Amino acid sequence: MNEYEEIRTAIDLYLMKRFKYRLSLVYLTPDNVVACRRTSRVDLYLRIRREESLFPPIIARIRFKKERIGNGTNFVRFLSKTALKYGFKHIGIESTNEKSKALAEKLGFYSIDGSNYAVSVKNLLSSFQDKR
Repeated sequence: MNEYEEIRTAIDLYLMKRFKYRLSLVYLTPDNVVACRRTSRVDLYLRIRREESLFPPIIARIRFKKERIGNGTNFVRFLSKTALKYGFKHIGIESTNEKSKALAEKLGFYSIDGSNYAVSVKNLLSSFQDKR
């Protein structure tokens, strides 16, 4: 199993546990995009690339049915730990809307160009430690 498949499996297990799904939700596309089948509770789309992107992994789409109860923050915390484990140095959120922009700013991401945000995994994990 390559690292992309390991990351896919970790995300799948996280979502299954967090949202109490019994069947797999997450799949890996041929170009290493981790995508989640849209369900009534979760819509997730990530790009994870080693060389092609300055800020892997990139959250391209993140939506949870129940909002403002910590699902986004909890997922980003999980993703930051996973990114650290696999040696990624940054996490990005691209093409933000108002809700994902607010999440990015709340978690300490910096704006690249007004609609794309990034943060170092080290800073993100540190901010989670500070909030305990």
